[in-house]
Amino acid sequence: MKQFNRHLFLFLFLFSSFLLKAQFDNEKYDKESFLIGTLNEYMNYQRTFTNGDSFYYQRVDIMGQDELKNALFIDSLFSSDYPDITIVNNGASLGIKIYSPTLSSKIDNYYNYKPSIMMTMQHDTIYGGSVKKEMFKTEKQKLSFLLGVYLRYGRNKDMTNSRIQFFKKDNYLSKDKKLENVSVGLSMANAPSKAQACVEILKDLGCIDVEYVVLKGVPVGHHVIFIPSDKIQKVIDNAECLGKCIETIDTNHVIFTPNGTKFIWVEPAKPPFQKKGTDGSDSVVVKIKSNTDN
Repeated sequence: MKQFNRHLFLFLFLFSSFLLKAQFDNEKYDKESFLIGTLNEYMNYQRTFTNGDSFYYQRVDIMGQDELKNALFIDSLFSSDYPDITIVNNGASLGIKIYSPTLSSKIDNYYNYKPSIMMTMQHDTIYGGSVKKEMFKTEKQKLSFLLGVYLRYGRNKDMTNSRIQFFKKDNYLSKDKKLENVSVGLSMANAPSKAQACVEILKDLGCIDVEYVVLKGVPVGHHVIFIPSDKIQKVIDNAECLGKCIETIDTNHVIFTPNGTKFIWVEPAKPPFQKKGTDGSDSVVVKIKSNTDN
């Protein structure tokens, strides 16, 4: 009976992941191009190529604590094709990290890497990757890239209007241009190659009044404002729908051990067996994934 309940809870969690993954239209969008659009490129896409460092080596992405739902979605989307994918959380503000030797190798094809002046504590050189726009050859790949970018870096109309007014006030944009209420905005920090790729692809796909504003400061803000074509508006609508689905993920029962092992805590009304939870209540613990699992 105990084993049955463990399997039942695991099945329910995996089934909910399947439903979420089903919200991503594989016929319409390319998963890899979508992923590249979502990736954190703060100070470029950072990578080390020697095993001496565990922070940058074979890392897929890094996220803030408020992005755990996004990390779980990426895990669900790629875990069947890349079973070595792992989520780690060390509790820092940007402490959620996704690792996968095989998926990170695929990602490397999308970037031109150059050595930076930064090094790890182990004296490994940290390389900065600039996204290769030429990797997005087909319209499907371009739309998929923009889907990922908008999902993570898109701004709603109110925020976009506010930025447009600020940019006009400080003469970054022409005061004569009628951009308010019809434009969409993307904002990312210290990510010039991603912003520039967006500008080129948006123009390729029929968007008009595509504006690229760079705000100097710490960090440097890269802002893309554009009036979407019908085709891109559909991508935006799909991204917003996907974002709402991701928001339904319940992370209250997901915890991480210090070594990065992921657990989900399930608390039924009448648990088949008891284990004291962190708050002293009776809980059932179901192991989902471990770095040491075969």
